[in-house]
Amino acid sequence: MRRLALRMSTLAGGLAIGIVVAEVLLRLVGFQFNYYPTKVQIGWPDPIAIKQLYQVDKDLLWVTKDYATKTKAPEAGTSLSMVFMGCSCTEFGEYDKFFAELIRQERPGIDFSYRNLGIGGWTSFQGLQQFKRDVIPLKPRIVTIYYGWNDHWCTFGLEDKQIWRSNLEHSELMLTLLAKSRVVQLVDKAVFARTFKGKASAQRVSLADFRANLAGIVRLARENGIVPILLTAPSSHQPGAEPAYLTTRWLNNLSDLVPLHESYVQAVRDVAAAENVDLLDLYGLFRALPAAEFAESFQGDGIHLTEPGDRRIARFLNDNLVETGLISKLVTP
Repeated sequence: MRRLALRMSTLAGGLAIGIVVAEVLLRLVGFQFNYYPTKVQIGWPDPIAIKQLYQVDKDLLWVTKDYATKTKAPEAGTSLSMVFMGCSCTEFGEYDKFFAELIRQERPGIDFSYRNLGIGGWTSFQGLQQFKRDVIPLKPRIVTIYYGWNDHWCTFGLEDKQIWRSNLEHSELMLTLLAKSRVVQLVDKAVFARTFKGKASAQRVSLADFRANLAGIVRLARENGIVPILLTAPSSHQPGAEPAYLTTRWLNNLSDLVPLHESYVQAVRDVAAAENVDLLDLYGLFRALPAAEFAESFQGDGIHLTEPGDRRIARFLNDNLVETGLISKLVTP
C-alpha cells in the first residue's frame, strides 16, 4: 500500500508539473481558445473589449461589468417607466438620454425613470434570454426592442442558440477554468474541433429565428403587462459603397450587406404586423430624411448613430408614443 501510495503521489506530482509547464508554454506562444464570443462574432467585441468592458454570463453569454446594478429592482413604491433593449447602438447610443430629456422638458413634473440594458455585440437571441430573466422582474411599463445587426453577421459555423446550449452544459467551475486556463482551453478546442468539424458559415441568428425571438419578447411582454415597441435598425449603407472593413469581419461577400440587412429589417416589420404590436420603423424614417440630415445622422460605419442621429431617434420615439397614445402609459404626473 505504501509503494502504491508513493507511485500515485509521484504520478500526481509529475502530472501537476506537466500541466504547469504546459500552461506556461501555451501562454508564452500566445495560445488562447475562447470560442465564444471571441470567435463567433469575428469582429467586435474583440477579446480586448470583452476583457475590459464585459464579463461572462452563463445565460446571456456576456454582460457589462455593472450589469447587476443596471438590473437591480426599483425601490419599493416606485415603478420603472421604460427599458431600452438592444446591441451597441443602444448601449453606446444616447437616444435613451435624449428621449428622457424630451419627456422632462415637454412634460414638467413628470415622474420618468428608465434603464438602458443594451449590450454591445448582442443578438435578439440574447435579448430574449435577457427579457425572460432580467427585464420581466423590473416590470417596466414600456420596452423598446432594437436588434438586427449582430443577428445577421457571419459565424464560423455555430449559431448563438447552439453556443448557448453548449454553455449550459458547462458547470460554473468549468466556465471559470475555461476563462483562466490555457490547458483547459486546449482540451476544449480539441473537443470543439471534433464535434463541429466541417460546419459551414452561418448567421449568428437565422432569419426565421430572428422573427421567433422578436415574437417571443413581444408575447412575454404582453403576458406580463409590459407594452413592447419594435424598432428597425437604421443604416446609411448604399449598394456599391459598403464599408470595406466588413469583408474582413462580418461578411463573406460585401454585396450581400444591403439586401441581407434589409431582409432583417423587413422581418421586424413582419413581426410587428403579425403580432399587432407598435412599430417604430427607424430604417424607413431615416431614409425619408433630406440628404444632409440623413448623412449627418450616421457614424462612418453606417451602423451607429451620431449625436444628431440619436436625437432624431428620441424625437421619432416621442412622436410615435404621442400618436399611438402610449405616452399615457409611460408617464405618471
